[in-house]
Order: sequence, then structure tokens, then C-alpha cells
Amino acid sequence: MENNLEIKEEEIKEETETEEILKQGGLTPYILLLALSLHGIFEGIALGVLNHSNEVIMLFIAIIAHKWAESFALGISFYKAKIETKIFLKMLTIFTFFTPVGILIGMYFSKSGFLIEGIMLSISSGTFLYVSTSEVIVEEFSSKGSKHIKFWCYLTGGFLPVLLYILEPSQTNTIK
Repeated sequence: MENNLEIKEEEIKEETETEEILKQGGLTPYILLLALSLHGIFEGIALGVLNHSNEVIMLFIAIIAHKWAESFALGISFYKAKIETKIFLKMLTIFTFFTPVGILIGMYFSKSGFLIEGIMLSISSGTFLYVSTSEVIVEEFSSKGSKHIKFWCYLTGGFLPVLLYILEPSQTNTIK
């Protein structure tokens, strides 16, 4: 009996701590910030290791094309969590530095060869897919309203990279 009472008191304490965290804005925006920041580092590294100007331009365009969406998703997450504007602006400022730092790291490793370039590009793509599928898409489809429009936008977003791959001039990469 006494053991059950201790367990209930512990559960109440954990629930109170969880409620306190949620009142303070929750962890979701900070987890998203961490995931997007790691993605920013890896996409920067991928950009920094590239050696051919056409590859650099294509990846730079790809980064610029989705960086606004990352920032927008981060902003919405902080807004929904009711985080103070001052704190949000600090977090956004920190977020902006990760890709340039990644570029510098990538430039350092740029002479490492084709294998390192492939690994960095793969990690960058993987982090983007992870963030989009585990954080952003799940939250969007769990909310009510406009599910059909969201679904078609989701399909369009998946189709565009395939279209770009088809339209991109064929390149033969050889391992040096």
C-alpha cells in the first residue's frame, strides 16, 4: 500500500514537471532547432566539399530554396509554443550561423576526395529527410483542416527533386 502511494506521488511529480515544461513553451521548438541546426551544418559541409562550380551552384540553389521553409517551420514552432520574441530571435540568430560554419568545415575537408564528398552529401540529404518526416510533416498532418491541399503539396514537394534529377544534364563522376 505504501509502495503504491509513493508511485502515485512520483507520477504526480512527473506530471507537474511536464506541465511546467509545457507552460514554459515545451521542448518541441528546441528539438526542431537542434535538428535543423545539425542539418544546416551537414548541408554546409556538403557545399564546402564540392569542387566543381556547377555542383556548388546547384547545391547552393537547393539550400537557398529550402532555407526559408526551415526558418518558417522553426518560427511557427516557437510561435505555437508561445516562446518570448527575444528568446526566439536569439535562437534564430544562432540557427543562421550553422550553415556557414558547415561550409568552413567542408572547405577544410574538400581535399579529402570523392568518398568524403559522397558521405557528406548523403548525411545532408538524410538529415533533411529526417527533419521533414519526423518533425514537420507529422505535425502538419495531425492538425485539422486543408489535409487535401497539404497532401498535394507534399506530393509536389516529392516530385520536384525527381523532376530536377531528370532535367539535370548527365554527368559521369569518376573516382579519382
